[in-house]
Amino acid sequence: MTFIAVAVPVARADQISAALETARVAKQQGADLVEWRVDSLAQEPGAASAVTRLVQDAPLPCIVTVRHVAEGGGFCGTDEQRQQVWTAASTAHPPAAYVDVELATYLSDSEAGERARDMARLGRLGGGNGPRVIVSFHDFDGRPPGLSARIAEMWSDPASAVSKVVWTARTPRDNTEAFEVLAGRAKPTIALCMGEHGLMSRVLAPKFGGFLTYARSDAQGTAPGQPTVEELVQQWGFRSIGPETRVYGVLANPVGHSRSPALHNRWFRDGRVDARLFAIAAGPTWESFKATLVELLSLDALHFSGCAVSLPHKLNAIRFVEERGGVVDPMARSIGAANTISVASDGTLHASNSDLAGVRDPLLRAASAQGWSDGLAARRALVIGAGGAGRAAVAALACAGAVVTLTNRTAARAASVAEELNGSLHRNGLSARAIAARSLQEIDTRDFEVIVQATSAGMSGGEGADDDPLPQAAALSSDMIAMDVVYTPRETPFLRRAARAGAHVVGGWSMFVAQAAQQYRNWTGHDPTTIDDVVDTSAGRSAS
Repeated sequence: MTFIAVAVPVARADQISAALETARVAKQQGADLVEWRVDSLAQEPGAASAVTRLVQDAPLPCIVTVRHVAEGGGFCGTDEQRQQVWTAASTAHPPAAYVDVELATYLSDSEAGERARDMARLGRLGGGNGPRVIVSFHDFDGRPPGLSARIAEMWSDPASAVSKVVWTARTPRDNTEAFEVLAGRAKPTIALCMGEHGLMSRVLAPKFGGFLTYARSDAQGTAPGQPTVEELVQQWGFRSIGPETRVYGVLANPVGHSRSPALHNRWFRDGRVDARLFAIAAGPTWESFKATLVELLSLDALHFSGCAVSLPHKLNAIRFVEERGGVVDPMARSIGAANTISVASDGTLHASNSDLAGVRDPLLRAASAQGWSDGLAARRALVIGAGGAGRAAVAALACAGAVVTLTNRTAARAASVAEELNGSLHRNGLSARAIAARSLQEIDTRDFEVIVQATSAGMSGGEGADDDPLPQAAALSSDMIAMDVVYTPRETPFLRRAARAGAHVVGGWSMFVAQAAQQYRNWTGHDPTTIDDVVDTSAGRSAS
């Protein structure tokens, strides 16, 4: 079993009551241990009695830690002050379960080092004689030099109970090294990565037999990247993660805004699928994307089974799968981009593009609501934007039998993409109506029954957050379906305008859910348990 330790900083004696209440709440949420971080408290008068109270009144078995500033903590006092805390932790009734001591101190010739080793030897005897010792090493700058030697040194010590190494992940690939440390452990071991890239190491600690993982008790935590106890237990299903848990990712740059982890992990949980999906930041270049995927696929025990791929790597996804001798779906090849990679049981990679389902499925539901018995067949459709989303929308509509016109701010670009898609769809054996192209200035919106806005216009945080790509003179009506691929915000300037005209509007969140549902089918072979009632928690609204 891998424990959850909630880290609670206690800077002053007058914070003890609040700290104890925090630990009680964490216990209710599922924590197994509480780590009292007393870096500052250890330097205060009366620290020993304060620590005794913390240990004796703790609602959970506790770890007492006085972290030195040299390893990211706040303690800059004397060895005598630190030893007073250790004595208090050892003589409390009952004593602390563990005391965390940095490797440098533990191995030193100082009085503190000798005291730490004596405490470890006494704790090893058990029988309530005192706390066991966690020997730890931290590096906030990156992977520490000589990591393997340090770990071997900790493992070879016969007295200490647990070895702990924590460093700041520079890339997602650092997680796999932490997993390899755990897989080769010679004694109970904690191996975790800090920072935005390190979440996977914290959540998947039970998959690789980690002794514990740390959770935060407040907004800051005691190390970068700590999730809360509630997030670990409820959102990540920490208690049900095991050696066979499959791992998926969403690879993008940037990736912090992605809603894919929350959505897919809900579907995995509801469908009783033993899998977790993580946001994985792959650098913006082909080399970074390739290196990240190669590392994830190389660790067999990770059971990396696929990923969603977003900007700027949709072209790289096809290139990677081709280089690995995999299979590229004809539709993905036709539009020149893939947003989904699946790993078959024999290791074969498959690249596909679920953006087409993301456009097609919500539009077919809207067509049914409009009373169009033949769906999108023969319906006149306009797609605005010749980028990746526009290409997917055009292909989806054309293969559904719609009469598609592509328009773009640059007319030559629209004509080039239309010609390319007409050829590639035919070459790949896909049945689709011919795609036309016209300049935006030539468009009369009254000629169309479906309009898909597939540019970044209206996207929150973008340069065109207030933009509507259609000319102001363009007419919209209640006979139309208007779709926007942008899902942040939920209502773009284009959709507001369409709604005022009475059109049937389809927001970008519906597209996002539909394309994610297709990814889920590709990975699991099953439909998600729920689609229409999936809620965008950031907006508090239904996706239907």
